[in-house]
Amino acid sequence: MIKLLYAIFLLGIISFYGCNKDQGLAIKPNPIHKNIFKLEFINSYILTGVKEPSGLSWAMDKKNLIVVDDNSNKAFLINTEGKILKTLAYTGDDTEGITINNHDKTIWISEEALSQLIQLDSNGNKINTYPINIVRESKKKGLEGLGYSNKEDIYYILNEAKPRLLIKWKPSQGIIQKTTLNFSLDCSGIYANTMDKSLWIVSDESQKLYYCNNQGAVIQSFDLAFPKAEGIVVDINKQRVYIVSDSEQKLYTYKITTL
Repeated sequence: MIKLLYAIFLLGIISFYGCNKDQGLAIKPNPIHKNIFKLEFINSYILTGVKEPSGLSWAMDKKNLIVVDDNSNKAFLINTEGKILKTLAYTGDDTEGITINNHDKTIWISEEALSQLIQLDSNGNKINTYPINIVRESKKKGLEGLGYSNKEDIYYILNEAKPRLLIKWKPSQGIIQKTTLNFSLDCSGIYANTMDKSLWIVSDESQKLYYCNNQGAVIQSFDLAFPKAEGIVVDINKQRVYIVSDSEQKLYTYKITTL
């Protein structure tokens, strides 16, 4: 009888994971991060005026978004339907990632070819430049994603490929930690979720979204039905995920719920 009950239990577990394979479940949850999510497409919006959207962040109000354009090297304040509300003052050089620091109300941009971070005020005026010194094989496979964790007071930087790196960095200390990432073909965008110290990473070449812990270990992955995902923002409380596609010039909106 005990053996029979155990066999039924195992069958139930297998059936559960089998039925949910299209939800993007990749790896058994990390004990620290117990949530497993379901991702559902809602809508997509053309980003008129943003030719190559390459990075995405919340705006200071946490209602609108900021997107950087790798074509014009400008940053734009947009609403959640992709409409441009404002163009920020700064014009960069190979702009790829963007994030905000709510503590000091600054905006940060990563510039790939020059391997540097640019600190801006809330209007997009340049305050400072910080070089990120890493060994890499190509200028075009450099700094891509950028996120900031308020709780940890740490910036998370992605080096796209050759090598694929997750870098923890502080202005006062420089590089704190470098971790090689092996779960995707490249790493193109990141969002640091302060609530549970998790990271959300997109890969344009693998065409996937990854939910990770703050060491870059994958907890769950999702297939994306569009190419060239370059930037991501997540709001678990409002059950929303926003992703920009470089090649499609679009902002994609998803509903995210816990299972």
